[in-house]
Amino acid sequence: MPCYRNKVIVQKFGGTSVHPTENLLASARCVIRAIHQGWSPVVVVSAPGRRGDPYATDTLKKLAEAIDPQVPVKPRELDLLMTCGEIISIVLMAQAIRVLGGYDTIALTGGQAGIYTDYEFGNARIIEIDTRYIWRCLREGKIPVVAGFQGVTKRSVEGRYVHGAITTLGRGGSDTTAAALGMALGANFIEIYTDVDGVMTADPRIVGNKAKRHDNLTYEEVSELTHLGAKVIHPRAVEIAYESKTPILVKSIKPTSVGTRVDKSLLDVGELHRITGITQSAPVVHFRMELEEREDLPEVEMLVYRALGDSNISVHFNVHFENGFEFVVSREVMSQVLDVLDGLLLNVSSGRAYVLLVDEHREASKVKLRMLSEAFKQLGKQTQIKVMKVKVGANRVTVSIVAPNVRNHPEVLTRALDALYKANIDVLQVSDADHSLSFLVYEEDMNRAVNVLHQEFVETS
Repeated sequence: MPCYRNKVIVQKFGGTSVHPTENLLASARCVIRAIHQGWSPVVVVSAPGRRGDPYATDTLKKLAEAIDPQVPVKPRELDLLMTCGEIISIVLMAQAIRVLGGYDTIALTGGQAGIYTDYEFGNARIIEIDTRYIWRCLREGKIPVVAGFQGVTKRSVEGRYVHGAITTLGRGGSDTTAAALGMALGANFIEIYTDVDGVMTADPRIVGNKAKRHDNLTYEEVSELTHLGAKVIHPRAVEIAYESKTPILVKSIKPTSVGTRVDKSLLDVGELHRITGITQSAPVVHFRMELEEREDLPEVEMLVYRALGDSNISVHFNVHFENGFEFVVSREVMSQVLDVLDGLLLNVSSGRAYVLLVDEHREASKVKLRMLSEAFKQLGKQTQIKVMKVKVGANRVTVSIVAPNVRNHPEVLTRALDALYKANIDVLQVSDADHSLSFLVYEEDMNRAVNVLHQEFVETS
């Protein structure tokens, strides 16, 4: 198989595209078709299957955690374990291509493919890709099959870090691997194979066959969709492709799949008048805080966000109102947020101090409050200690409308709120951005909200 430097593409296959076996074979045929069309493919694969399957990343993680849930697994060892699924996939994919097409293949871990990362286990960032070995494989007529989601550390200049530790790139890491390889190799385009035939106007599992496929989208639209919950590709991969101006083709492994092409910026196409899609987030938790002394509000708010930021907790839907503020976080970090906020002491310049009480029945906070009060008395301080209760709502999600420059079209918000109101769906909060409108709703209303907005803006357009 001859290799042409100007005919290289990257093909990335997700977990459901390499498991079960019939999907693996269908994916291998996608690679073979690309070769027949004159391309030199570099293949990237994820761990096989979905969450809960035997070699899926989350399943492997639970194997170590099950030994003793109270003792955290060391991050270095956890990364080593979690990369096993992708290593299984590269061997199976390499074998499938060789058996079905008769082509020579070579399975490569992230490190063998020259992917070097920083030392942030569990969420490493790629700092360099040495493509020399991949190019050598291509020149020799081999098809490189690279493990996504992983890299390897490189000795730092000052010699602090050991060379060769396996790292993982965090959620969506295989997409990131594909995009980074596409940039490093100067690929003509990147193919991302998913469960659906391209980027849809909504999740087909919620709106059924009413979901429509886009033929073409801009990088900004896909980035906004993925940031707000669409699972077609990881946002970081879109950013890398945009930076390198590498086109992305999102499609399924079916031979008839047409897919969605992403290859332009809004800056190139100008004003677009369309609704790109309706998305839904994973469950979130809503936090609301109020205090009587309004003059302390800006300082209290700043101190709360600083405490969360120091713990690397991202917040969304930040809203400031007359006597308080509120925000949401991913449900995955709820326990971490509770640990940070519950019993947190905030000293403000007015001479008052606030103790955050997440739940008035939590004994730890009440004990801490008594201890603080007694300590201040013994020190002779005149500080007035006040309790600030934190209200928590856990059964929330965000449903979003993605549309280019939607801030310039206030009628979209009016129509959306009217449609949700008529459907008796409570909107708890609204947030807007340049290319999206998001609505905080109860989790039980999520599917109805997606269907209502999809019908209002997509099905009737």
